[in-house]
Amino acid sequence: MYYKIKVFLFKIFLLGLISLGTVELLYQFNPYTERNLEISYTASIIEKYKRLQSLPSPKIVLIAGSNFAYGINSEMIEKSLHKPVVNMAMHYDYGTDFMLRQIQGEMKAGDTVIMGFEYIIETEGDVGEKIQMAKIFPKAYEWFDYKSITQYIRENVIVRISNLRLILERLSSKEEVPPTVEDNTSIFFRRAINQYGDLISHLNNPSLKSIPPAVINDKVSMHLAIADMNAFYERMQKKGVMVYYSYPSYAKSSYKHDQTIINKLDKEFKSEARFPILGKLKDFVFADSLCQDMVYHLNAKGRDIRTQKLIDLLKTAH
Repeated sequence: MYYKIKVFLFKIFLLGLISLGTVELLYQFNPYTERNLEISYTASIIEKYKRLQSLPSPKIVLIAGSNFAYGINSEMIEKSLHKPVVNMAMHYDYGTDFMLRQIQGEMKAGDTVIMGFEYIIETEGDVGEKIQMAKIFPKAYEWFDYKSITQYIRENVIVRISNLRLILERLSSKEEVPPTVEDNTSIFFRRAINQYGDLISHLNNPSLKSIPPAVINDKVSMHLAIADMNAFYERMQKKGVMVYYSYPSYAKSSYKHDQTIINKLDKEFKSEARFPILGKLKDFVFADSLCQDMVYHLNAKGRDIRTQKLIDLLKTAH
């Protein structure tokens, strides 16, 4: 009886080991790796970082979540201020610590950084998103740390399970149609950006007639994110780099609803920020007709209006 139990437990252990090995094997040797590099929005970090490294100083570097990705026309800034521009913005989920570490090593004397983090930004962000970026672009491993061995195990297990689920879904689905900038539905994919790093795939897509309200509550705080920005500002000052903060774009309908919370966050900025802030919060509240698909995302007309405001403020700041 005891022998049968031992055999049974060994079989369970062996089955578990084989299962884990299969999951890890599919993660390390994903049959869709080349496809992911072609269509993954995360993979656009390759082009963005290449431009960041290649630009001569003095240059202008934009860093934020998707409000900058959607809502900046870098070509306008470059032509107006006569400095090369790169838009490093992707998604707020990466967190301030990761995004600022991403650019700090490439900043040189005379450069300008414009931060435009969203009101829901956190310092740590989503670790799983960072792991996925590092899988595509290994240098990203330098931009984040694990809090503990427990977090390391948990987050890597989650990423691998997610990878397995996606592979299985692809195997059971029809062949994917490659997204293009020219179509009027696709948004997030590698080639969705232009040479400056701006997201342009949405520019010919129809805007939503009604912009969904934001997900924001009265418990949100930017204390830790502001601390990250302050620390970054101090490091950049020593290098001779100018650093500014620009308020994120926000839909007017949601601002009316979230005004109390957002004004509270604005007070945090004004009392805690050691870096200069460009303009006023209300300067970047836009009519819903200028938004694309959510409160932070501007459409083609909206991004040009927002960019011109930013240019005017930068000229005054300089």
